[in-house]
Amino acid sequence: MQSVSIIGKRVFLSLTLLSATAISAFSQDNSPWSRYGLGDIVPSGNIATRGMGQIGAAYSDFQTINFINPASYSKFGSQRAIFDIGLDINSRKLSDNKGTTYRSNNAYIPYIATGFQIKPSKAKFDWGLVMGLRPLTKVSYSVASGKKINAGDSVISIYQGSGGTYQAFAGTAIGIKNFSIGINSGYRFGSVDYTTRVHIYNDTAAGRYLAGRKVTNNRFSSPFFEAGVQYRIMLKKDTLHHNSSSLQLGAYASLQSKMKSTKGNILETYYVVDEAGNEFNLDTISYANNMKGNIVYPSVYGFGFMYESLTESLLQISADYEISKWSTYRYYGNTDALQDGWTFKAGAKLLPDLTGRNKSYWSTVLYSAGFHYGLEPYNVDGNMKSYGVSLGAGLPIKKYSYAEYNRNNIVNLAFEFGQRGNRQSLLRENYFRFAVGFSMSDIWFIKRKYD
Repeated sequence: MQSVSIIGKRVFLSLTLLSATAISAFSQDNSPWSRYGLGDIVPSGNIATRGMGQIGAAYSDFQTINFINPASYSKFGSQRAIFDIGLDINSRKLSDNKGTTYRSNNAYIPYIATGFQIKPSKAKFDWGLVMGLRPLTKVSYSVASGKKINAGDSVISIYQGSGGTYQAFAGTAIGIKNFSIGINSGYRFGSVDYTTRVHIYNDTAAGRYLAGRKVTNNRFSSPFFEAGVQYRIMLKKDTLHHNSSSLQLGAYASLQSKMKSTKGNILETYYVVDEAGNEFNLDTISYANNMKGNIVYPSVYGFGFMYESLTESLLQISADYEISKWSTYRYYGNTDALQDGWTFKAGAKLLPDLTGRNKSYWSTVLYSAGFHYGLEPYNVDGNMKSYGVSLGAGLPIKKYSYAEYNRNNIVNLAFEFGQRGNRQSLLRENYFRFAVGFSMSDIWFIKRKYD
């Protein structure tokens, strides 16, 4: 595994430096919708499928880890060891129907995963194993509102939230002939902190009122279970002329989980001590800690297909439909302004040359494009729709032929543009995401024949 150990270390070091630089430069994020439920839903696919419109139900390939459908784990290349990591940089512009705008930027790592093909050498089945960590939701908002209450009195309220939900998982899949079945299991965990500050001002009597602050801290965790299946139907197989086509069907389900939660509340008065905004507590009005309860994380279901054509080039066309049951979300038995959401996704990928006869490096690049359209789960401004388009590219570290297709290291890029809401909505978001992923693979556990 010399190629992975040398190239992999260099790529991982570059990604670490890029992540640190990007996260420090893009550290301010503000999404008012993340106030509801457990926050904004983080895109669930890897970078290779993000460039195809975020599809994943029926997708599989030799060396990227499709954790949307764990059945894909059985399709890793022969005796493959894979390391897959991504970096997501996004910029959003918020606009209200009065023309006011706000811009924010953010960067984060959307997943770290490693996968192995572990079947015995003479087995008549395929067997893959994956382990990884990825975020599921993110809470990040800061919103202020003001109003008059009495003659000469006005109130300014500031609402802030931070935190998110993560998933540490291990998965496995077995493939027998054209059928694959796989599971993911592990632990969901996270924390969400909410702070509300209230300032009452009197124009004629400064300092007449004290500022109030309420802070709520939540810590939660639970096991989870996901499953998926894939089935390939061969439409055409001409081995002599290297001409074949197939239709792969896929479905997946992430089951509802009840996360055990511990909550703390504190209500206090305070004042700001300097221009930097440092706060000093005056008096604690009420305090409650270690309150036990449950948070219900909803189920998600999806299904789709992928058509694949192999001639002197590779063409993949795929479409998915996904349903998220956020109406079942509960926080200590209480509902929130959430509803069931759905998303339709579609995309295509093209690899121009599989033969290696074309001398151009660009003939071995994986080009992709896609789009998605759906209903957001946040039920605060009617039925809010969202859409996005994406472009992607898989850049091999070196030029390769199809015989080496599952033995290469690839830099995956995805560019996504989209919108949530419209001009009639109280709030509209336009966003741009740039994502880069490194998929490194090589042969593992091969017994040496020569020293």
